[in-house]
This record gives sequence, structure tokens and C-alpha cells, in this order.
Amino acid sequence: MKRTDARIALGCILSAMVATAAAGDWPQVPLPQGSSVSAVAGHMVYNGLDMRPQTFRSAASPQDLLAFYERTWGPRRVVNQLADGSRIVGHREGDYYITVQFRAAGTGSTGSIGVMDLSSAPDAPPELGKGLPRPQGTHVFNDIAYPDDPVPARTVAMRNALSVRQNAQWFEERLQGEGWKPAAANRCRDDGCVQRYERGDSKLTLVLSGEGGQSQIVLNELQP
Repeated sequence: MKRTDARIALGCILSAMVATAAAGDWPQVPLPQGSSVSAVAGHMVYNGLDMRPQTFRSAASPQDLLAFYERTWGPRRVVNQLADGSRIVGHREGDYYITVQFRAAGTGSTGSIGVMDLSSAPDAPPELGKGLPRPQGTHVFNDIAYPDDPVPARTVAMRNALSVRQNAQWFEERLQGEGWKPAAANRCRDDGCVQRYERGDSKLTLVLSGEGGQSQIVLNELQP
């Protein structure tokens, strides 16, 4: 998987995560034996908060993972289940808030870990999606930046009531009006679309998906 596509995938995962966050040394997140962890980025800024993300695979089933965190964190945990069947376990540790999201993968599990530093919160809430185009009535719920990457990147997740094709047409007209040129043959279906654009050395990828009368938009921008 390309690094850009990995960022987009992580952005989609994080967009579903429900967390309250809280600094000192970054905590190590416990995982049961038979688990392997991979770093996605050394430093992220997630909705204005410094964050360290990881992905993991585990031989433990989702039920066993849930039981592991019940034993490890006891009542100091919050558990949520998402519509796609994955679970999120949240836990505050000092000035940090940890979220572990996981779902079944074969006989084991796969998931993501996010550790957020609450002390990094800005004095005023950040304007999510600032500077990026979006149709009227669009709600921006995640804005993730990778400021220390060799090529600084930003992933923004949005939702609105337009169809996938309506969004695709709106973004195509708006982006080309702002000087972005299609970098590939952008093809869309009623339930999904991927569009790629270039402007000078900058690159932009737009992923659209629709379900239940709503469209989710994930926009990834690379700015050398």
C-alpha cells in the first residue's frame, strides 16, 4: 500500500473513532501476546491535538481483546461499538487519552491505536477544514495533519447530504477552477468515487463514499 493510501485509510479509521482526550512521557499501549505493531506516522496533529498513531494485528479474537482491556484497565475504560462491527476501547492515562479500535481478521484481529496529548490543545478550538473547498452544508469532523513528514500532508474527513455523484461534480468543477488538474481518469459509481488531482508539485486525492442518504468525503493533500 502506498504511503498516501495508508494515510487515507488511517484517516477513514480515525474518522470513526470517538474519543475525549488529555502530558509527560508518551505511554506504551498494552497488547496481548501474539500481537505486532506498526507505526503509521511519527507525529500527527489530530483536530488540533498532538497524536501518535499505530496499526496492529493480533492473534487474539475481538472478544479476547475486549476481555484483555477489561482486565488491564478495569472500570477506567469506555467501550463503544460501531455500525461496521468494530469496537473502540478508550482509556485516559495521565495527560493522555488512548483509543484502541479493532475488528475481526481471520481467526484474530486487526486495528489501530491512537494516543492523544491533551496538553497540546490550542487555546481556541481549531477551524476544521480551514482553507479547503467543501459544498455548502458540509460538516467537517476530522482534520489530520502530518507536519514532520518529508512531504507534509493533511487528511480531512467531511460528511454531507449530497449524493456521491453530486459531490464528485462539485469538487471537479471547484478544484479545476482553483487550478487543480486531473492526474488520472476519475471514474465514479453511485456508491463510491476516487479522484486524483495535481497542481504544480502538490497532489490531492479525494475519496467519496455514500450510504444511508449521506456521503462521506476524505480529502488528502500533499504539499511539498
